[in-house]
Parts: sequence; structure tokens; C-alpha cells
Amino acid sequence: MTLSFKEDILMLDGREFRPAVRTFAQMVPVLAFPQKKHIEPETALYWMYRAVKKYGSLRYDITRISAFDLCGEYNKTFGHLHPNAPAGTPWPEIYEVLEGKAHFLLQKVTNLGVQDAVLVSAKKGEKLLIPPGYGHVTINPSLEKELLLANLVCDAFEADYRMFAQMKGACFYELSDGKLLRNRNYGDGFEIRKKSANDFCSAYGVFAKLEKKSLLQIAESQKEALFLVKPETFY
Repeated sequence: MTLSFKEDILMLDGREFRPAVRTFAQMVPVLAFPQKKHIEPETALYWMYRAVKKYGSLRYDITRISAFDLCGEYNKTFGHLHPNAPAGTPWPEIYEVLEGKAHFLLQKVTNLGVQDAVLVSAKKGEKLLIPPGYGHVTINPSLEKELLLANLVCDAFEADYRMFAQMKGACFYELSDGKLLRNRNYGDGFEIRKKSANDFCSAYGVFAKLEKKSLLQIAESQKEALFLVKPETFY
């Protein structure tokens, strides 16, 4: 796979892809300190190139997240949750870091509150499973280097952003000095775990067959990616 960028346009294997762009104005609802620093509303924070490759019902996307001080936070995505598949298990997803370093803030929230919160770090070439039932935010923990990552997901659903909008972000904010700030909208009584991507993923049996393969190699093997299409087989 050969990719490059010409301004906002992704050039991939001879084809051009235009992004969906997330601006500062769109991110204001999920920021810890939206008024701390003046940023022009139309400032682009990250770019989403969806379905740059298709493998049956699997969709391969690419996302660029700029190195940016976002009102005292590291730059991040809005955050979303996956709905349930027809069999009742929420849809999972896989990410791979292509360039830079990523932090993923994962949270499992029920009507009883936050059941689990994890900050997962991943470097270039590493992958992260998003297990069924976890909402997630991707963070670029750098003020100097852009983050480029890919994700593989079933194309049969749409992401749900409502919880993150209603709660003003995830259960923790990662500030641009590296500190974590609790989001009090989720209450108290929970802490956050810190894990490397490999440590976090190794807890799930499906990861053993995927650990040494790229996301594109996984996508080409429908058998190994079956849990993305049939989430009930994840566990």
C-alpha cells in the first residue's frame, strides 16, 4: 500500500480520497476547557478518509489527527460508541498506528456508572482491539508530530456519538502536559487503568492470530476477521 497526502487529499494506490473534516467548532461539546484558548471555529483538527478499501462488508478507513494544543488538551477525536449487532453483541473494531504514537481512551459505561476506564498507548505498527461495549476516543499525545492510523470495521452500522456529546467528552481528559483530568459528569467511584496496546489486547483470545499481521493482512483473511462481522464470536 502506497499512500501520501496532497493538502487534504489522500493519494492511495493511484486513487484520490477526500476527507470528512472535524473542526474546532464541532469539537467544543467534548472539551474540558473550550473557552481557555481562542481557536478559529473552522480550524481543522482531524481528517477521516472512510472506505479507502473494502473487503466484503469490512471497511478500511484512515484518520489523520494533527499535533495541536486543544484548549489545554492533546488533540483527540470526538468519541463514539458502537451499537449492538443483530445477535445482541455490540460491534468491535481494530485500529493500527501507521505513523506517530496514539493513546486510546476506552470506557465501558452502564446505567450504574463507569464500569471500566483504560488509557491504552500504541506506537507505530501496533494494533488495538476495541472490545464490544467500549466507547472510545483516539488521542494524539504529541504537540509536534501528526498521528496517522487505520481502522477496520464492519460497514453494517453507524457510530453513536450521543453519550460523548451529553457527558461533555470521555470520563477522563488527557491534558497537553500529560496529566489526566476526571470528567465529573460521570461522577466518582472509578479510576483509570494504563496499558500498552499489546498488554490490553492479549487478554482477548481473538488477538493471538492477529498480533503479528498488519490490518490489511487481517482484512484480506475473512476467517480471522470474522468477529468484526459476527461480534458474538468475539469471546
